[in-house]
Amino acid sequence: MAGEGEALAGMPMSFYNHSMKRLLLASVLLLLLLAACAPAPTAAPEPTATPVPAVPIAPATPVAPTLTLWLPDWMALPDAAGADSLNEIIAAFEKEKGVQVSIIPKLPRGKGGLLDALRTTKPVAPSVLPDIIALPFQDIPAAAQDDLLQPLDDLFPAQILDDLYPFARQASQVEDAWMAMPFAADFEHISFQPAALSDPPVNWEIVLSSRSKYAFPAGGTDSAWTDALLLHYLSAVPAGEKADRNKQALRRQLNFYEALYRQGQVDESILQINSPDGSWEQALQGAVILAETTAKLWLGQRGDATFLRFGPIPSSDSQSRYLIHGWAYAIITADETHQALAVDLINRLVAAQTLSDWSRQAHALPARRSSLQQWPRDDYRDFANEALEKGFLTPEFTRDEAMTRSVRQAVRAVLSGEMTADDAWNQAVANW
Repeated sequence: MAGEGEALAGMPMSFYNHSMKRLLLASVLLLLLLAACAPAPTAAPEPTATPVPAVPIAPATPVAPTLTLWLPDWMALPDAAGADSLNEIIAAFEKEKGVQVSIIPKLPRGKGGLLDALRTTKPVAPSVLPDIIALPFQDIPAAAQDDLLQPLDDLFPAQILDDLYPFARQASQVEDAWMAMPFAADFEHISFQPAALSDPPVNWEIVLSSRSKYAFPAGGTDSAWTDALLLHYLSAVPAGEKADRNKQALRRQLNFYEALYRQGQVDESILQINSPDGSWEQALQGAVILAETTAKLWLGQRGDATFLRFGPIPSSDSQSRYLIHGWAYAIITADETHQALAVDLINRLVAAQTLSDWSRQAHALPARRSSLQQWPRDDYRDFANEALEKGFLTPEFTRDEAMTRSVRQAVRAVLSGEMTADDAWNQAVANW
């Protein structure tokens, strides 16, 4: 061993370096060989995605459509006569159809009234217009001409028109188009004390000969033509003549009023009575023998009027005349869904039995014959049926402002005793 070490020690340095390189190379080759023979490493498994459970999404609850009704306050307020019956109909409709019905009370006429509200709302906020509106007969033509109403010809069966009283059919039509569905009616008539008059005073002669106090609306807030004054005038028109600016009719009317005034059957206070409410109050108090009232007032307070009877307004020619006022439903919406709901609701409201029940509670006369026939029969039902069969709507000539103004001045002058009938007549016809 010593010899080998000495031998190596005696070797040159180059030989030593060369040997070391060879040894290093052999080691590297051995390592490479060992690596090649080693088993391949197992690849790490890819992570498996954990499934996320689906969260159920509840379907959105559909919003129930709202059907909006504009109704006059006399039928829409909670304490209104007939409100319970109306609410029952509405509640059943809401439950069956899954809708909401919003009832908005409005004044019947004038500023802020039903027609005025339609006219002012449509240009600025059409989205808040009602789906259904109840209009007085006299406002239906104006609403139709303003293109506010939807025609009903294709929405309702025409057979229902056959069951309407004649005045109601006329009120529902505008230029041969069916524009509204009449449902309620009213008219003025006389009330009298049978202790003083055994039968209704059908003509002026009976009234004058009885010398009974006679109260009727002669004031008129908007026009000379209160119903009583208009019916008195129409009864004095000579047979076969037109009523418009009929001088003979006005002369007869003023002569009648002058006779009433001279006999003390009326006084100036009559000019403060603007509606039948005032004259009816006097009748219930027993202050007058004869007084104008309406079907609605009579039906609503007949329990207080057991000492009174009823009849047509006294006339010049002994003929009974009945000037009818009333109400009709009209459709405003053009939306197909809302329109279909509106038709359904109106059909329910004017169904014969339903209308009969509601009208009795509301102290209103129904516009359908079959509905009135379902009322308990008594003398007043028969009287009302006759009036509705013969009844007519307000004549067009009452829109004549010059005539209205002249008649108003003449009537006031005579009933206040300021002028004779002749002088008042001369002044009136001169201003026509």
